[in-house]
Amino acid sequence: MLKQTPIYLLRSFWIPSLVWLVCSCQDPADMIFEGPYHVRFTETGSEVVENYKDPFNGNFNRPIEIQVHLASPTLNNTTIVEFDVSGSAVENEDYVILGSQKRRVLISVGEHFGKIEVFPINNFDQTGNKVVRFTITSTNNGLDIGFGVNGINGRTHELTIRDDDCLVDLRKFEGLWTFNQNQGEFIYEVEIVVDFRFNNRIFMFGYTGLDPRIYAYANLDLCRREFIIPQQYLGGFGNQGGLTRSDGTGVFDQNVESLSFSYSYDLAGQTVRGVVANRVRN
Repeated sequence: MLKQTPIYLLRSFWIPSLVWLVCSCQDPADMIFEGPYHVRFTETGSEVVENYKDPFNGNFNRPIEIQVHLASPTLNNTTIVEFDVSGSAVENEDYVILGSQKRRVLISVGEHFGKIEVFPINNFDQTGNKVVRFTITSTNNGLDIGFGVNGINGRTHELTIRDDDCLVDLRKFEGLWTFNQNQGEFIYEVEIVVDFRFNNRIFMFGYTGLDPRIYAYANLDLCRREFIIPQQYLGGFGNQGGLTRSDGTGVFDQNVESLSFSYSYDLAGQTVRGVVANRVRN
């Protein structure tokens, strides 16, 4: 990523369209980028599981951010970046784009970054992965779009929305599990209940090991045998439950006999706790 300074230092890579040349004996860390100035997507691609945050449910996961950046000195006018959307995913069926100006990114004076915010929409069918392709179509301030030959680099970004509805017998999750926290530091029992209305959600009662009424839910990726605990308020506390979330992605085995994940919850501080869980009975 180019640094947010008026003059950009290039480290360990070359852009063929550099108009400023240096002698071969110069340290690459001192090469200075002087143009052509342009806007581009920071990354060419990303992915998200479809149940990451359905915009119609209650988890607190942040939207997916598709970042656009300005590769130029600081400008005196707002940079307006317009884009188009295509691909196999259907807007308002497979995803939503936040904001009233859905096809425009504004980069304010003095800033070098803007963003498109997206939420996937969960479904319960095996529809395969879907792709949303964002393409920058125009900009102002005399800037190019992308860089390299024909501005091909950085002009597009492809967001893959991963299907999570592979055939797994959800009933295997139900029942009593033993949670081993921090390699034997704390061992306790948790009751897992499947929410069949959502096809890929489980509730974990006794989740923290402190009270069997306290629970959290996890969203399952049945295709990759992974899951996340979205940021949410602990259930069973009324409106006083603190926030909890998984630290990264959890996994479960092919036969749904073991789980492994890390999590934190704010009522007990920010310490991350690692859990290995084994199913006791259905």
